Amino acid sequence: MSHLHLITTGRDSKEVLEQTLPQLAMSVDRIHLREPTWSVRELVSCIDTLLDQGVRADQLVVHDRLDAALVTGTTVQLTRRSLSVERVRAQFPTIFIGQSVHSLTEAMVAEQAGADYVMYGHIFETDSKPGVAPRGLDALQQFVDWTSIPVIAIGGIKPENLSDVLTTGCSGVAILSGILGQADPAEAAGRFRTVIGR
Repeated sequence: MSHLHLITTGRDSKEVLEQTLPQLAMSVDRIHLREPTWSVRELVSCIDTLLDQGVRADQLVVHDRLDAALVTGTTVQLTRRSLSVERVRAQFPTIFIGQSVHSLTEAMVAEQAGADYVMYGHIFETDSKPGVAPRGLDALQQFVDWTSIPVIAIGGIKPENLSDVLTTGCSGVAILSGILGQADPAEAAGRFRTVIGR
């Protein structure tokens, strides 16, 4: 079964996310907190609130902030600005590590260093990267074929093109505004979940 990852957009307040995300936890497999302007104290406070409301620790992923992931027992998603997978894995051998990658070489390095999965994109055109050409399905297929760890696709993915993405054999997709940017996030998440469940 493919996994549905939800990534916060950086446009919602901590209070809004604390109210909205628990409602979506039943529809998505992973919830990524990508909030680069928040302090680590704010991140940990939000995670604690989500855990108190029934969101599981293994559902939560913290982007970049290894410290927040470690103290809350959640997954860390490393980016180009983060510590390397190799360094984190050497110091914390049991933590679950995702790595954002933009080339096949980066993916293979991340796999060799001990990443548990990679996130790759953007697959289709997206408003968050105006004027930047999408990678496309052929490139995603190459990632899936050449790596042995799960590949999560991101970028411009909608319920209408989700089936095409899943035919590559990727392990899942990550959605930002396609869920949290919609008038009814729960209904939007349900539409993605329906396609994945087919």
